[in-house]
Amino acid sequence: MRVMGMVGSGRDLPVRPYVPPTAFLAAGVCASALLMLEAGWRLRDGGDVVSWIGVWALSLVSVLAFTLARRLRGSGRFDSVARPIAMLGMGVLIGCVAAIGWLLRWQAGSRAVLGAGGGACVLLIRGDPSAGERGFSSTALMVDVDTGKRLGSVRVSSDEAFEDGTTLRAVCRVKALDDSDYARSRFAKGEVASARIVSILEHGTEARGVSIGSLRARALRVLDAGGSDYRALVAGTVCGRTTELNQSEAQADFSACGLTHLVAVSGSHFAYIAAMLERTLRHVGFSKGAQQLVMLVVMATYMVFTGGAPSAIRSVCMVAIASAAIMGHRRAHAPSGLAIAVAALVAVDPGAVYDLGFQLSVASVLFIILFGPYVRHHLCALHIPASVADALSITLVAQWATLPLTLPVFGEVSLVSPLANLLAGPAMSGLLVTGLLGTGVATISDMLAQVAGVSGAAGAIAEFALAPADGLARLSVFFAQVCTGIPFALVSVESSWVVAPIAYGAALLVYVRWRPVMPKRLVLVLALVFACIVVHVSYWTRFAPPEVIVLDIGQGDAILIRDGPSKLLVDAGIGEATRTALARNHVFGLDGVVVTHWDKDHWGGLPDVLEGVRVDRLYVADGAADHIPAELSDGPAVSELREGDAVRVGSFVCELIWPDARVHGDENADSAVLDVSYEGARGSLHVLLTGDTERDELESYMGEVGDIDVLKLGHHGSRVSVSAEALDSLLPELCVASAGEGNRYGHPNPTCVRMVEASGSMFLCTKDVGDIHVTPGHPYPRFRTQR
Repeated sequence: MRVMGMVGSGRDLPVRPYVPPTAFLAAGVCASALLMLEAGWRLRDGGDVVSWIGVWALSLVSVLAFTLARRLRGSGRFDSVARPIAMLGMGVLIGCVAAIGWLLRWQAGSRAVLGAGGGACVLLIRGDPSAGERGFSSTALMVDVDTGKRLGSVRVSSDEAFEDGTTLRAVCRVKALDDSDYARSRFAKGEVASARIVSILEHGTEARGVSIGSLRARALRVLDAGGSDYRALVAGTVCGRTTELNQSEAQADFSACGLTHLVAVSGSHFAYIAAMLERTLRHVGFSKGAQQLVMLVVMATYMVFTGGAPSAIRSVCMVAIASAAIMGHRRAHAPSGLAIAVAALVAVDPGAVYDLGFQLSVASVLFIILFGPYVRHHLCALHIPASVADALSITLVAQWATLPLTLPVFGEVSLVSPLANLLAGPAMSGLLVTGLLGTGVATISDMLAQVAGVSGAAGAIAEFALAPADGLARLSVFFAQVCTGIPFALVSVESSWVVAPIAYGAALLVYVRWRPVMPKRLVLVLALVFACIVVHVSYWTRFAPPEVIVLDIGQGDAILIRDGPSKLLVDAGIGEATRTALARNHVFGLDGVVVTHWDKDHWGGLPDVLEGVRVDRLYVADGAADHIPAELSDGPAVSELREGDAVRVGSFVCELIWPDARVHGDENADSAVLDVSYEGARGSLHVLLTGDTERDELESYMGEVGDIDVLKLGHHGSRVSVSAEALDSLLPELCVASAGEGNRYGHPNPTCVRMVEASGSMFLCTKDVGDIHVTPGHPYPRFRTQR
């Protein structure tokens, strides 16, 4: 293989890593397992899924047999192609068989749990609890209360957090998994149903004696993760416990900066542990084989200690494969170790292919192995110091690998991630080392103090031992906060299917060509990319055209009004849909948000919006500020609007015309109604935004409005949202309803739609056409739809 060199010189370019045939084995296992589980998910309510899936197995066995036959009769030249294809076919077969067995077990568990019909049962809690909007949830093994038979794994929700190892005898309401993405993720975890605890009859803890689980519970008690954000960060980094961290402000900062991978127990954790152990064992005088054996035992123990996440299991498997190679006097090969570890893990647990953490871990490690030295070489050619190039290359390559996976899920890109990793990376590495040592000392002292009956000394020792970790945790959080404060640190971006082909296609092209890039050309490309980003952001932040956009956010309301640098959001829907809709419309900041009233489908998405978009002010109707939900109490400053008050958005004037008295903001009739008008060089536009008011309120204020261009129908186009008299008075050219597809309310109501169309007005609904854009024009406004 020809070795290319320095950028522009032809020397010292790292050797292109060899991709072993086992990589095709891993690809086949993952692809077939993913397809099988997806088929099982789609057909889970259709009875026996194995008959359908069996077709896959039979067809792929024939492909494998054909490939092996060709390989046996092929020449040596053909073997280089046949061997990877044979491995791919073998991997597909292994994935099929593993997935079929997994689905059979899931199906049996589903029938057993749903057949039990809920009621009284025994729940064995497994893993740490997760906090959500409706309390806490945990994975639990459901056991029949009469026979003691284990029925299946379920997702249990309750108002109380239950720790790993808790045993509950409770009355539950059991439901089959619905069609949501969240339910599909629980399906991939092997959970067969959801269960809501109605009442607890008995509460206990499994007797574990001295075990890894009991040591972890003691370590977490010593750490007191709920005491501060810093201790929560130590607990997450050292023990893999993120329950408290996920509820802290530190987690939001780490997420915005792209630092969450430093907290998750993954390959970097095991690499530091291996380095410390190897140095210590070598100093003590252990032989090479003994070193590898001790490291493997310690890492396997630590993997169990931290909860056994798929990414951690993958890391331990890679260590085991490398240790076996070393003890067998063979060269350890990282790509081979990764491929075998992935294939083995998915063969044992096919549901791992759905786990986002596992996907991110495998993708980032693969890209770091393949392209890390290549990127580092080019960074050094740009005269970046080697120490900085090492850390920066890992961050850039990992982001390259994971962006196509995270963008569809989160809809965000952290532009400060490279800087944040350079600053916080060393502090987090030190936090891991000092946290492990400090937690170990604190836990042992606590055990000895319990035996001796002296508790005060243990607490003092624990504080002293954990002081370095606490200091580094504070430093890491400080760096995250600094980076989060940088303008456009986290940018919301609409996900597109083209991202993955571009990112991974570029990776394939780089690997195939493997040539150096001239420094001037590299700088030019980077400058062009940066210029495109600056132009794009500048246009949408400073020169956005005037328009009113009724956003498609499902069953809820969210209307964007913008003109140049000024942007106002009226209502925020529910969940993450509004944040995603703002991203696809290139919104990076809002001057304000008007919440018409306190129905959840009008304000419930605001916390998510506040996490990803800068919001300067919150507007509500007069009196409604006294009843603001607790989730918004720490949000932006709140201003109340009275009848006749107006908010300017560029050349738009948004005048409040309802309510005409102080309100609580809890009722539909309390909704703030905005009369939005535009007069400018681009033409004119007159829009009435009615919140959830209905025809009784509409007929009360329509006399103040006059002829309009667009009417946003109140209450999502319900049966009583508008009257024929109001339509005759307002004479809208377009009536718009915001509703979700398949909503249980039947919005928009057919009676409302017929009334609008009978008046001569055009009717559009977001569930049918997506976002609805209305722009000023001469002599009439113009509109376009997303679909």
